[in-house]
Amino acid sequence: MGQDNGIRYERLKDIVKLAIHLQASRRGLTLDDMMSMISVSRRTAERMRDAVEWAFEPLEVIPAYDNKKHWRLSSDVLRRLVPVTAEEMTTLTTAAGALEQSGLPEHASGLREIETKLRATKREGALERLETDLETLLQAEGLAMRAGPRQPVDNDRLSLLREAILVGRMVRFTYHARFTGQKSYQLVEPYGLLYGNNAFLVGKTDWQDEPHLWRFANMSEVRLSSKTFRRDPDFDLQEFAKRSFGTFQEKPFNVVLQFDAHAARDASTFVFHPDQSFEKHDDGSLTVRFKAGGTYEMCWHLFTWGDSVTVEKPVRLRKQLAKMCKALARHHGTKVKRTN
Repeated sequence: MGQDNGIRYERLKDIVKLAIHLQASRRGLTLDDMMSMISVSRRTAERMRDAVEWAFEPLEVIPAYDNKKHWRLSSDVLRRLVPVTAEEMTTLTTAAGALEQSGLPEHASGLREIETKLRATKREGALERLETDLETLLQAEGLAMRAGPRQPVDNDRLSLLREAILVGRMVRFTYHARFTGQKSYQLVEPYGLLYGNNAFLVGKTDWQDEPHLWRFANMSEVRLSSKTFRRDPDFDLQEFAKRSFGTFQEKPFNVVLQFDAHAARDASTFVFHPDQSFEKHDDGSLTVRFKAGGTYEMCWHLFTWGDSVTVEKPVRLRKQLAKMCKALARHHGTKVKRTN
């Protein structure tokens, strides 16, 4: 009896899950979609579809061009009074992407399931408006490919920049250069946000043809300008981010790294770049190839691998790494007088 109740309870959860997905999907679900989602036979999927229709209200058939029926649920039963904003949904999507990059796909999947459930609570018109804003924000937010300690992001500043991106308003801020400390006043077209070890605004100015990176931590007195701008439709934030190893932008170059047999296994689990390729050798070593800019950031990362990695290409990257190592050796090899 207890086991039977357990089976019925699981099936009830599946029916509710199906109802949520039927309402969250704008294009509707086919029977094949339902079978795959809940891992059931076609006949069981049909029964569960009918159960959703009985429990909530008649399903609508969405026009499609694949010669299959697509069903969708539009019911107030599943809706909630608490509003869900595009900014909140973007936070979920960005967090899911970060978890996926960190090697936690199950956690990422869990966040995406929450996103689906939240979509299911929105009315049709509100869902369309939400998805329009969500698409804008998702095109304007990405993840820089580097792990490590991160600086906290000012939420008020983040909200202001997201608003500027959505409504197409320029932003003004004071900027403190990282190395020189020089202060400047900037008027920028905000194109997107990149998250890595640090958060960056990607923006265009009237004095540069290419978008520029502005470190959040170095920005102050950020405010909306009354000036509007039109975003370049050809700009792709993800492609922009791929040009660099991390967040330092420079002209991409071909990189070839050789990891010895002792480090090869660990290296094969790393994402050095989204478009990387691996080549395993008979002696157990591993060759990694990718194309990106960011010489200094690459050197900082390669330093953590010690002598288990050899920079095959380019020569200038190998020379820069050697130069940095020598400078560090001189600095730490010199006896420093301590002061109280």
